[in-house]
Amino acid sequence: MNNRHSLYLLLSLLFLALTSCQEKNEASEYDNWQQRNDAYIDSIARVCRANADGRWVSFRAFDLGTPIDDAIDANLSHYIYVHKESDGTGSYKPLYTDSVRVHYSGRIIPSESYPQGYNFNRSYYGYTLDEATDVPALLGVGGTVKGFCTALMQMVEGDTWRVYIPYELGYGGTAQSSGIPAYSTLIFDMKLARVYKYKVDTNTKWW
Repeated sequence: MNNRHSLYLLLSLLFLALTSCQEKNEASEYDNWQQRNDAYIDSIARVCRANADGRWVSFRAFDLGTPIDDAIDANLSHYIYVHKESDGTGSYKPLYTDSVRVHYSGRIIPSESYPQGYNFNRSYYGYTLDEATDVPALLGVGGTVKGFCTALMQMVEGDTWRVYIPYELGYGGTAQSSGIPAYSTLIFDMKLARVYKYKVDTNTKWW
């Protein structure tokens, strides 16, 4: 009986040690996370402004309107930052009330365990997009986070963008069940596949 109690005690201590170690690892993974994300979006904004390859652009959040002078609104969190990977052939930009089909993959900034950034969601099943078989997600433009919505409202069909969204235009200071910590910059690789105008294009089937 004593041996059995000793075994239970040993196993309990081992479990507590492993749990404590796991909690410490998770804590260190996101140490100073808000500050790290502030620094990250600052670096992206600087790259965007330099625009070395001519493919960078920033857009002010859709609900903030257009500033009279960009220099007056220097708040980095008011903008999304976009690298245009390839240009589409469409001409119509979705409105807030429209729906879209979009391929996307979302991640957060790099961390110790995820050097490429933790991938919290994607619209396709495999690790890479296969447009021949993967069906783009059907989304209401206005039903997405502010930064994603802002990007969609600036795209045309066929555009493929990498979009950097400050946490203020994402989930802010609220952690998400999908594994997104509070104060996370959101990075999306996205391709706008199709636009459905509100109350006009009622058939949203892909095939």
